[in-house]
Amino acid sequence: MLLMQLLRSAVRRPLAATLLLAFTVVSAGICQAEEWEQILPDGAKVEKLADGFTFTEGPAWHPNGFLVFTDIPNDRIVKYDGENTSDFVKPVGRCNGLMCDQQGYIYACQMGEGHVLKMDENGEVLGQLVNTFEGKRMNGPNDLAIDSKGGMYFTDPYYGPDKPLPQPMMAVYYITHNGKVTRIIDDLERPNGVTISPNGKFLYVAEPNKGEVYRYEITAPGKITSKKLIFTGDKSIDGQGGPDGMTHDVHGNLYTTYNGIVVLSPEGELIGRIPVPEKPSNCTFGGKDNKTLFITARTGLYKIELGLAGLPLPKKGPELPKTAAKSSKGLVVMTVADTKPAAKTRDVNLGGLTLSVPESWQQQEPSNRLRLGQFTIPAADGAEGETELVVFPPFGGSIDDNIGRWVRQFDAEGAEVKLTRGKTEQGEYHMADISGTYKKPDGPPFLQKTIDAPDHRMLAVIIAIEGQGNYFLKLVGPKETVSKAVDEFRASFGAKADAEEEYKLAQ
Repeated sequence: MLLMQLLRSAVRRPLAATLLLAFTVVSAGICQAEEWEQILPDGAKVEKLADGFTFTEGPAWHPNGFLVFTDIPNDRIVKYDGENTSDFVKPVGRCNGLMCDQQGYIYACQMGEGHVLKMDENGEVLGQLVNTFEGKRMNGPNDLAIDSKGGMYFTDPYYGPDKPLPQPMMAVYYITHNGKVTRIIDDLERPNGVTISPNGKFLYVAEPNKGEVYRYEITAPGKITSKKLIFTGDKSIDGQGGPDGMTHDVHGNLYTTYNGIVVLSPEGELIGRIPVPEKPSNCTFGGKDNKTLFITARTGLYKIELGLAGLPLPKKGPELPKTAAKSSKGLVVMTVADTKPAAKTRDVNLGGLTLSVPESWQQQEPSNRLRLGQFTIPAADGAEGETELVVFPPFGGSIDDNIGRWVRQFDAEGAEVKLTRGKTEQGEYHMADISGTYKKPDGPPFLQKTIDAPDHRMLAVIIAIEGQGNYFLKLVGPKETVSKAVDEFRASFGAKADAEEEYKLAQ
């Protein structure tokens, strides 16, 4: 057994407080001990680089010399340039796992929207590699790994409130270099982290519900066999949940996230453990010589300098389908599967505002005098509950006041908010895109009574029409239905998503 000395000295840094830890080393024999000496040099220590996050995930090293990672509850991708952190993209549809290729493209698992995205080096969304399988949206893409052939493996578990899932199981999928998607693993309970061995011969998949790591032999791109359980965490040391994210060094050793970093040989033999101040979610190699292990752990970002380099970045990831939608920043609103001929529309004049609405949207008599118009939107497949578009005439209140009022109609916990603004021929507009638990009015307005409606989405718009004032549009209903109607809603008043810019409320 190799004994590691407790490190006691701290190095103060302008932006990073050094955290010193005792390393618990477990060796299965002389080979593992020698490997551990190569992995963990004398004096190696875990350092905190940044904190103040809510839940960090998905670290990925970019060939331009910076790190990106996700802060999921705050719906953003964060950039770390070696000294400071900053918002790289926000909002991002609750992205989780990220990966970069040598060309500088960034690939992202958009967990909240069920997509796998491709971005450029500036965070511009170029399109979706996948958003549906067999006609249904994904559960919640979580982690990904790119192979030497330009293909990608990704996991599709689900984390959230109990509800029927769009896919029949939580599974692992493969995207070919030209965009074809197949399901390759369907017998794990909740697959999470995924990585490929340096020689490309093995696929490793994490099963956090059971504390297990599985290894598969890759016989061809997207073709696997020989499923083998190679490691199960020790609950007394490694905790109940894990592993989550995983990565490899150049020798094929596996770095997995349990209560700390558990380092395994390619065959799953325990080499050692590296404690981390917070329970880690994921890790990746990067830095000047690719020997820095970056660790995302709850509210913080950490690193440790190791003796072995990490797996190099893949040369090239999958190509986008020719029909993939493009977007400016953040969410891609038009999906590949939903690209279809435009629906037939009819013009509806509502005072000084004209809407061009799909014929399938049923116009109704306004239910009260405060409404100029109201429409019922057909439900998406499997969605339950009414979706309604309501149009209100100009009335008081500033842009920010009214947006704040709409945001407060959702439970603050778990709410996702995206604010944008743009221009149409009818006038300038501001849009609030809000998802979460909607406080749905119940009964007459004067009673101010509501009921909780989870998994709802609202698109609320203020259009300033010259000589008329600010008109208000509110589309709200089950998330699936509203998401399906996004493009038609924008088109109804002449808006274009790729011409919008982010809007921030005044402090």
